[in-house]
Amino acid sequence: MTNFNPNPANPNRVSASRDVVQDNQLLREQNIAMREQNRAIRENDSAATGLMLGMLLFGLAALGFGLYFVNQRPSPAPTRTIIEREKTTTAPVQQPAPNVNVTVPNQPAPNVNVVVPESAPPVAPTVAPSTAPTVAPSSDASQTAPANP
Repeated sequence: MTNFNPNPANPNRVSASRDVVQDNQLLREQNIAMREQNRAIRENDSAATGLMLGMLLFGLAALGFGLYFVNQRPSPAPTRTIIEREKTTTAPVQQPAPNVNVTVPNQPAPNVNVVVPESAPPVAPTVAPSTAPTVAPSSDASQTAPANP
């Protein structure tokens, strides 16, 4: 059986238990880091797989609905053959329009000449005499003021 010696520089030295504990702790930390990396890779792969699966299912559903609606479209009505028959009819005889003679008596043309009289010279307005009463001053000193009604 061979002894594990983590210190290859000195092969005759047997490692102490403290060195073994440190090596085990280092190995545990590496294992934990490796598990974290593997978990992150699995999560990314599962997210991508879920996205692709969802897109595939959506595409299949859209294709199925599209085919359903295309097949549910009503088929065109059957064509019918229309046979046209020639009908010969005689056109009705057109009677000549009645001859209507209306005589309008000749009236003389209206006189449209307008005669404008010569303008008269302008007349200045007359000023009317004032009819307001004038009060003459009186020499009586004993006058009374009129009463207000």
